[in-house]
Amino acid sequence: MSAIPNSTSPSPIEPAVNDTELGTRAPAQITQIPEQVEELDADEAEFRAIRQDLPGVKGAGGAGIVAISVGKIPTKNEFFRTHRDWRPIVPVVDHEVGIEKQFFAVNADMVANLAAIGITVTNHVLYLTITARGGVRIIPVRQAAGDGEQQDEYSRTKEIGLIRGIDEWVRLFTDQENRCYKVFPAPADRFGEPQWPELKDSKIFRLAFRDRGRLIDSPQHPLFLKWAARDTE
Repeated sequence: MSAIPNSTSPSPIEPAVNDTELGTRAPAQITQIPEQVEELDADEAEFRAIRQDLPGVKGAGGAGIVAISVGKIPTKNEFFRTHRDWRPIVPVVDHEVGIEKQFFAVNADMVANLAAIGITVTNHVLYLTITARGGVRIIPVRQAAGDGEQQDEYSRTKEIGLIRGIDEWVRLFTDQENRCYKVFPAPADRFGEPQWPELKDSKIFRLAFRDRGRLIDSPQHPLFLKWAARDTE
């Protein structure tokens, strides 16, 4: 489709007007405060540094409106959809708190530090999901082993369900006998198209991890101190 020519001469039918004459019809100029620009840049830099699916990232040694939770599966007994494009790969360590499994993203500099105290970090794909009621959640799925085989049947079948959720509304449920997840699809016309939040990728990551204290980015992180027996409690 060709672009509309941008003429500076007045129309022969309508007299030219200046910005003063336009009054309220002139588009407002949106100016970002420097601090806001710096914050967005910092979020983007942090997110790119953690991702393992971008060129030049793997193996690198150095380098408000929506509440987003992170969980083992989408909200129990609810139908959900999966975002088609938001699927970054990041280093993750999981931590059991009672019956709940919590997921912590790990920045590149801390992977070796965690390994030194016996804590294993593995790459996970982060799937962004939304329920029919608008609840947004990130579901981490452990990547397959080096040979390409997914040894964990729960992870393998969960990912199958998440991928099906890209094109249709589905619900996951546990098949305890076979130690896997099964997928139950909703009738085709039961729900409308999902309404995804209009947020930058890096802000989604920040809302889910950094803002919730679930980004291990230094030896002073409370969880690292606990695992290293350096906490005061």
